[in-house]
Amino acid sequence: MNAALLLFAYASALIWVGPVLLRRVTGTGVHPRLAVASWLSAVFAAIAAWVGALVFLGAAVLDSIWRHRALALCLKELGLAGELGLPRGIASALAVGVLSTGAVATVIACWRMGRQLRRQRSASRLHAATARTIGGASDWPGVVVVPAPQPAAYCVTGRPNSVIVVTSGALGRLDEPQLAAVLAHEYAHLASRHHDLLMALRALASSLPRLPLFAAAAKVVADLLEMCADDVAVRSHGKMALLRGLLALTEGPAMAPAALGAANTATVARAERLAISVSRRSWWQERLMLWATIGLAVVSPMILGLACRL
Repeated sequence: MNAALLLFAYASALIWVGPVLLRRVTGTGVHPRLAVASWLSAVFAAIAAWVGALVFLGAAVLDSIWRHRALALCLKELGLAGELGLPRGIASALAVGVLSTGAVATVIACWRMGRQLRRQRSASRLHAATARTIGGASDWPGVVVVPAPQPAAYCVTGRPNSVIVVTSGALGRLDEPQLAAVLAHEYAHLASRHHDLLMALRALASSLPRLPLFAAAAKVVADLLEMCADDVAVRSHGKMALLRGLLALTEGPAMAPAALGAANTATVARAERLAISVSRRSWWQERLMLWATIGLAVVSPMILGLACRL
């Protein structure tokens, strides 16, 4: 019984307090991949803690029925003696009610998430197919040129193939090094399957809209993935080419939710990140902090789950 309560409390803390702390830890964008891992660790830990709480509660209910004992909360972990319990009938009915409600809520959330994922994938495939239909061929693999005066470059995942869309307005603004850097950014999104990750996070957030951790993760991870793609482009084309290309595309139109555009997300933060150098000490401090955050998020549910078993 203690383990279920501790895991539920941990999941609640992650969901309600976690976004504030994680924004402070990952806000600099020095290590975007580790920052993404920190957010994902928190999301997975919250889900695991919730499921673990239901499992431990179910085990406690079955044990009480099998042994004909009332459910009780052990107080020794709190530095107190004895147990805190309710009459057997009341405690069992309450526990079964909570367990049933939690299980039903979990099933409904999973169903809603699956429905949202199907909708997003369908919209993305339609967008990619439309872009391939109206766009003209280019010299770059998987890239189509759409006639439009607004400068824009973005990628959309689809079947059988994903596509990178570049408008004629973008071609008129970008020189060859800038265009190469922008395309490298988009290729990085597709190679790392960033779309799939964002679709899952957005589906989770839309399925549980009142839980702030999931909504914050969908928003912040989208920004961080843009920085991850920036880093890939910088390694092959340099900071200045990407920065100038990014600034040249800032007047482009807003992209559809299924698309990932080079200049569509967190443009100011990304431009500042490319323009400003970070000291070696800050680089290591940020890295250690992120690793500690990941480790804490992953290990805590296991420790809490074993708290009453030791």
